[in-house]
Amino acid sequence: LVTCGPHALHSLLTALGTWGLLRALPRRCGGATLVWTFGYLLFFRTAGVWGLPQPPPYANALQLLLTLKMVSLASDVQELREAGQKEAAPEETEELIGCLQHCPGLAEILCYSYCYLGLLTGPFYRFSTHRDWVRGPAPAPRWRRVLARVRWAPALGALGEAAGRLFPLAGVRDPGFGARPLAFRLFYMAPVFFAFRMRFYVGWLCAEAACLAAAFGAYPARARPRPGRGPTRPCPRPRSGEEVPAEQWDYETIRTVDPAGTERCRRFREGLRTWNMTVQWWLAHYVHRHGPRRHPALRYWGAGGHWEALGGTGRALGGL
Repeated sequence: LVTCGPHALHSLLTALGTWGLLRALPRRCGGATLVWTFGYLLFFRTAGVWGLPQPPPYANALQLLLTLKMVSLASDVQELREAGQKEAAPEETEELIGCLQHCPGLAEILCYSYCYLGLLTGPFYRFSTHRDWVRGPAPAPRWRRVLARVRWAPALGALGEAAGRLFPLAGVRDPGFGARPLAFRLFYMAPVFFAFRMRFYVGWLCAEAACLAAAFGAYPARARPRPGRGPTRPCPRPRSGEEVPAEQWDYETIRTVDPAGTERCRRFREGLRTWNMTVQWWLAHYVHRHGPRRHPALRYWGAGGHWEALGGTGRALGGL
């Protein structure tokens, strides 16, 4: 938050506004929060138009991730209230796994909003994942597992740095770049995007390693956790971290990227399953499935495009 300075107040206003919507519109807080947070995100990105200082990239990254958290929280609270009014159908039971048990208060919302894990880089995680980590128990960190998660980070970082020096992004802004042959300009896009991906890999792998070191997002393997979502099968929380063998704890909940899968994929849909996995789940669950039945794909790409536009996460990771 120190890196954001006074611009962190934007995120505080977003969290306070969400808390107010949870109280004022309990039956419609999911959609209302989606409009509130995405509307504020537009205001945040156009601060200069309103005579306000332009927020730095780190504040933009914080605002992006907080937007996901608040929409997720409000939607889960709305599901909690709807589930209390009617008995869940069999096909809805799986969706309720990992949902909230009570409507969180302001202190819990702020703790979730500003949890240091993934604060600026991700991964996205639900309130229930944060709650399970706070309440415990958690397994003891296994440093071999942590180091295994980042074992390729130095090589990926070196490749990204080399590509960035040989083919700098600033080169496309050179006045003479437009005069070069079309084939060269098209070729130039490949190494620039390659360097972009390498920086993201390093940032996300290090963020995942931080979660592993804190035992964040750990669930028994029999719960079958998925990126962003958390457990997908009923599984009582162990009484102690030693109750489950260390090798049977699963951290798939906080998995953000599969570099090898991303580089090998041949289809766009395959790339979505291995790139920014927690955010892709958020878009699929809260925008694509839980909205009006008409034009789900348009909502998916519209929300994703608005969220990614002028993305501060990319600029923040690009500075690593």
